[in-house]
Amino acid sequence: MINNVTWTAASADTVTAIVAQTFYEFDVRPETSSMTINYQSDPASGTTYFEQALSLTFQKLDATDIEDIRVMCQGRPNIWVLDNNNKCWLIGAEFGCNVTGGGIVTGIAFGDLTGYTIDFMGKEANPTWLAATATTIGEPLSGVTGATVV
Repeated sequence: MINNVTWTAASADTVTAIVAQTFYEFDVRPETSSMTINYQSDPASGTTYFEQALSLTFQKLDATDIEDIRVMCQGRPNIWVLDNNNKCWLIGAEFGCNVTGGGIVTGIAFGDLTGYTIDFMGKEANPTWLAATATTIGEPLSGVTGATVV
């Protein structure tokens, strides 16, 4: 995730290159986080935009993770989201994403979450962008020139 990324689209909705940037990868457990894109339109003003919502759940963080999340929440990051179908989506491409909520939970019962939740919201003219097809298995941004993931 970074702020104000410059990127190139090879065809409709596919990103093939960005200015050299370093992205930070955060892993979440399956079935704990989600991305939703809602269409928003106002017939009175003739405007339409797309509201991109990302809800993340992190479990059992350490001090390093807490600092990374703090930095991420202070900016307006562009966020790549890898889904269960191995597609990599870019949200907040032009205007970035804002943190709109979240929290730290400790749970009560043994089965309760102990971790963090963070909600991001982006508002864009395009619903989303997809990363170009990966050139290396297991590296979803390998098809995007200029992307380095750490």
